[in-house]
Amino acid sequence: MASRPTHRQVTARHSGAVADGRLGGGVTDTPPRPVRIMPLGDSITVGLNSTGGAGYRDELLGHLHRLGHDACFVGPCANAFQPQGDPDYAAVCGITIEALTALLPQWVPAARPDWLLVHIGTNNMYGPGHTAAPGLLRTFVDTLLSLAPSAGVLLASVIPSRLPEWQAHIADYNRRVREIAEEPGRRGRVFFVDMASALYASPQGRDDLSDLVHPGDQGYAKMAAVWRDALHARLPAPEDGPILNPNPHLQTAWLSEAEQRDRGNAPACFPGWTNHGVHACHGRLAGLDNGSHAVSLCSAPGLPGIVTRLATTPGRPVRVTFRARAGTLGAGPDHGGPAHPGRTFVVQADGHPKATVTATDGWRTWTYDFTPTGAETELRFAPGPGLPSASGTRTGPGPLVTDVLARARAS
Repeated sequence: MASRPTHRQVTARHSGAVADGRLGGGVTDTPPRPVRIMPLGDSITVGLNSTGGAGYRDELLGHLHRLGHDACFVGPCANAFQPQGDPDYAAVCGITIEALTALLPQWVPAARPDWLLVHIGTNNMYGPGHTAAPGLLRTFVDTLLSLAPSAGVLLASVIPSRLPEWQAHIADYNRRVREIAEEPGRRGRVFFVDMASALYASPQGRDDLSDLVHPGDQGYAKMAAVWRDALHARLPAPEDGPILNPNPHLQTAWLSEAEQRDRGNAPACFPGWTNHGVHACHGRLAGLDNGSHAVSLCSAPGLPGIVTRLATTPGRPVRVTFRARAGTLGAGPDHGGPAHPGRTFVVQADGHPKATVTATDGWRTWTYDFTPTGAETELRFAPGPGLPSASGTRTGPGPLVTDVLARARAS
């Protein structure tokens, strides 16, 4: 058995040094492989009582990006309004250890997680059945290990309760949680995370909770920091600097595998991006299998593309890595389809020259380098001109773009 799970982090190849605000790359494509993280548990993992309903997840993803880790959440559930843009998780309000165990065969293999963040047991603490919880947790963990044989498990102690009787049960349970994580046969794959001591609960209130058992925003922020430290200590060191843009893999809860494309002008379609009429393409239908979706940069009046804002450091170079291919999805020759696929688009950072990309029929990896002059920089992907035709300029789907990773270069 391997001492720890591993995952592949790929640094995009490029064609050599590029001038500031210039384009490089267009080389044979190697898709990035984000670290796949499954938040697994009950209503505390769902994020009940948090502003925005994302609990610790959104802040955790921001932490990982700032540390340079390309990560994405996986799971069968989705929060469509998660600001950082990755809506997936695996949790059910009110669920017990044994009920969640029954769902694992359906959830875990399909998600292919690299790491599982487990916080479970609160709903087993309310009555005399709390004494059975450690045995149920042992079965739960062993089931996880069998279903995800190459994944690591971060097993957290349960956060405290304001109710003294429940807190006594939780304290007893948490001592066993550590023992289960450290039992022979699990070491090197299961790691205990001391979540309980990070949050403060008091019968009088004025603490990190919003009710008897659920965190408030301050408590969820503390949980995010604990998960961040536990993951950062075990993930491979990033090969470059912080990821500056939210939602680099264009995650959205608005698409299903049955949809070939959907007009992406709904305000929340791609959280973290301002989108002006782009088409949203489900990843599998766009030929992607790394958890990403894609946008089609439509050539039509009033559709200027898709924009995000980067928190930049003046003078510190930024490299934007992205993938593109010609847009041939779901359109005939009269709409920029297979006979005349949309190929050109531009990428531009504030105050720097536009760089024109001519996409090929297959996915290719490109880079765009620039040096910011301000603390915030707008990054835009916009369609190229429509194709000429006898009746005027042809409009329709343009090139596909995905996996946009803007990184501050390592000093």
